[in-house]
Amino acid sequence: MALWFWLAFAPLLTGAFVGMLVAFSFQREDPVAFFGLLGGALLALLLRCRLTSAGARARILAGHSPFGCFSAPTTPEALTAKLCTVWDDTGKRPSVVGSGWGWFIGRKNAPRAVYMHRLKGRFDASMNTFLAGTELRDAERMLRKTYGRTFWSTPTMQRISIGSWLARSCHGNSGAAGKPSSYAASRVYVIDIDSRASTAKGPHWAEYKEAKHLFDEDPERYVVAAVEFDIQRMAENKWMQKRKVEVRVHDHVPHVDLLEWLAPDAVLRVLFFGSARKIALGVTYVEHRKDDPITLHRECLGCGSMVPHVDPHDCSAACMSMQLDTCSLVCGLYERNFKKWRGVIRLSDANAFSPDPSWLGFPIIALLSGTVNFELIFILENKTDNVFMRVQTLCNTLIKLYQRVWGRSELRMGDLNRGLVFVDCIARERDAWTVVEAIRPHIFNRTVALHDSKFQGRSVTNAIADLGLVKETPRVVFGTHY
Repeated sequence: MALWFWLAFAPLLTGAFVGMLVAFSFQREDPVAFFGLLGGALLALLLRCRLTSAGARARILAGHSPFGCFSAPTTPEALTAKLCTVWDDTGKRPSVVGSGWGWFIGRKNAPRAVYMHRLKGRFDASMNTFLAGTELRDAERMLRKTYGRTFWSTPTMQRISIGSWLARSCHGNSGAAGKPSSYAASRVYVIDIDSRASTAKGPHWAEYKEAKHLFDEDPERYVVAAVEFDIQRMAENKWMQKRKVEVRVHDHVPHVDLLEWLAPDAVLRVLFFGSARKIALGVTYVEHRKDDPITLHRECLGCGSMVPHVDPHDCSAACMSMQLDTCSLVCGLYERNFKKWRGVIRLSDANAFSPDPSWLGFPIIALLSGTVNFELIFILENKTDNVFMRVQTLCNTLIKLYQRVWGRSELRMGDLNRGLVFVDCIARERDAWTVVEAIRPHIFNRTVALHDSKFQGRSVTNAIADLGLVKETPRVVFGTHY
């Protein structure tokens, strides 16, 4: 109820401000009404502006009031003290909130919350170490400005904190020629909040490749206070060539566009399925070679002279994301002309796939749709020797699935021979069983994991258990091989 109320409160305040401002402009006779409307409009404006701050947004998404007096730590020492205070006041383990998106997508309220939105920026005079509350987009921008490098891949929604990104099973759109989302993470500054005593010890540095297994086993137990990145493990911010693919149902041989999507030179790739289409629509990004020509397009919104097609331009990023994602669910519209999708783009911009959700319209739409967002992680079944047909068969299933239920899925896959796939689903809770049942034949060794920063409600976990699947942690699945 609190989440619904506070999300609706923002547009209500905007409406109240506009309404009182209009009434104020027509009020001339009654001085009490005149100043009352002016004061009310200013108050509504101030309250609405308050909701635009990072702290208020995090509190709303975590299920709490955005107003009132609360302090958010700005240093690891202050964070430790705040966590200890929660232990002293409640006798229970605190919950940590970065930007709040994980709590919202998981449809959970954060009990005994400690907020990280002010724990941001570079840490300890290091140019490649950041406090964990720093938003991913800000850390990437600062590293790119200093070193001219970027991450190989990132979660497509870049308003999350880097602590949440690396402590949970967040990932990007990496393809066969790319690297995992967390590839550049070197060390993490970690607090063990399992008990009051362990919390009081404060943070300690740990190698990320070792700490990530601890996070995987009990993600609520550890708090990341800072992250150090290895610049040598970051990518040059090269030009990428974008391509569109349209994958259709094929029963005997892989579709030609699927073969292009699975090309070994793909640095990034993602494929969308949804109820509004009878095909899968996706994009792939390969490194643009200097001697390759760049497609031309009209300079501004289809008008003007012909210029090299360089993305992003105008509102191209938001439009592409809407066509691939939103329109796969509601209307099916997309640009048919393949040349319109043939722009070149920097790797850093290609990673920033999703539009900025900070205005809170997206959470309102998500709640009104009645859907939940959960993600299945598994190794693709290897009953067929042809690895391309394994993926084609999964695509056939997903295309047909969304002709029966309302929803959409994203498919991500790196190394084809390894077989690790991520199927990100948006569907109504009542359809969770149908979704899992459809995907079950494609799961190797009956072992599946759920993304631990997305929805993990009983409708999904019960479907997994009832259908004879074994739910493991993400990194158990990551370590599974044929």
